[in-house]
Amino acid sequence: MAIFANEFSMTETLFGGLVVAAILFFVVRKAGLANFWAGILSGVLPFVAYIAYSTQHWPGGDVLTIHFAVYLANAGLLIVFGGMQKKKQSMHWVPKLIIGFFIGLVLLNAIFLSVSTRGLPDVLTRAILPNPANHQVHTGFPGLIPHDRNKLYESHVQDIEQQKNLAWNVAIEGLDALRNNLASNVVIKISDKQHQPIIAATVTMELWRMANSADDQTIQFSETSPGEYHATLRLTDEGLWLTDLEILKDKAHYALKQPIAVGQ
Repeated sequence: MAIFANEFSMTETLFGGLVVAAILFFVVRKAGLANFWAGILSGVLPFVAYIAYSTQHWPGGDVLTIHFAVYLANAGLLIVFGGMQKKKQSMHWVPKLIIGFFIGLVLLNAIFLSVSTRGLPDVLTRAILPNPANHQVHTGFPGLIPHDRNKLYESHVQDIEQQKNLAWNVAIEGLDALRNNLASNVVIKISDKQHQPIIAATVTMELWRMANSADDQTIQFSETSPGEYHATLRLTDEGLWLTDLEILKDKAHYALKQPIAVGQ
């Protein structure tokens, strides 16, 4: 059973982790831990928790690095702040300016990431974009497509919008347990926005070996109970793979790409 059943946005994990770090810092300091170690603890524990979360909802190496950098910088600021508070010294305006700059930078990056993943809020779309009421407006990042398929961009955006409107719930179990040359059962559970199972769908998963395309596989899933699809996977090598899941039901189409790490 997954510990982190819900998937959070980057804004929630980033700023939620900073809030937890600040609370943790002041609590352990009050408990008698030294200022330096309280700061280290406030940086390490939230990041360890985020790594545990990432094993079930992989955000990508770039997002993981951003969390590490922000948590580390926050720990340093807490150590400086705690030391000055202990000595009852007031902070010079230059460190305040630097801290303010980095806080603003984090906020700006969070806004950009939120817009790229979820698009502009409807209120802003109506206020700043031309004639949004006359046609459908896409403001979120539609994902990557191959360079030689740029002509498919419009249809790709339409697919993204259709998938968003479907609001299907797709849960994949077993990918995180894959091991080199070991057969493993993978289960995909699919339900609609009313939480009713999607039955009689065609479920296919392509697995791309990043280091050697000769190892690529295509797996067909079989429905074993309403909305539950099973397949046995046996990957030939450890390391990084990319999964490309496709679900077809009548005219509805759902696609999901995600990287997985196969262990020994």
